[in-house]
Amino acid sequence: MTQKEQKDPSFLVDHQSVASLVGQLHEYFKDSCSHYEIERSRIVSLLHSTTDEQKEQELMSTLRKVDTEISLFAVLSDALAIADRTLHTRITMNELGLDNEVYRMHYDPNKQT
Repeated sequence: MTQKEQKDPSFLVDHQSVASLVGQLHEYFKDSCSHYEIERSRIVSLLHSTTDEQKEQELMSTLRKVDTEISLFAVLSDALAIADRTLHTRITMNELGLDNEVYRMHYDPNKQT
C-alpha cells in the first residue's frame, strides 16, 4: 500500500470516538425511522378521509416514498445497532482494548483553539 492509500480517518469531530459516532448514527437512523413512521400514519389518515381521486393518487405516491424511506432507515438503524452493540460488548472491548483507536477520542491537531 502506498502512503496515499493509507488514509487516517479524519471525519471525526474533536472529542469523539468511532464507537461514539456509531452510537450517534444508530440513534439518528432510529429516530429518522420513527419520524417517517409517524408521517406514514398521518398520510394514511389523510388517505382514508379523502374523496378526491387526484388527491388520493398524490397521497399514494407520497406513501410509497415514505415506505421506501422507512425501509432504508430501518435497515441502517438495524445495521448500526449491531455495530453499536458489538463495539460495546465486554468481549470486544477486552479483545480490542480500551486504548484501541475505535474507543479513543479524536483530537484534530490542526484545529486551533
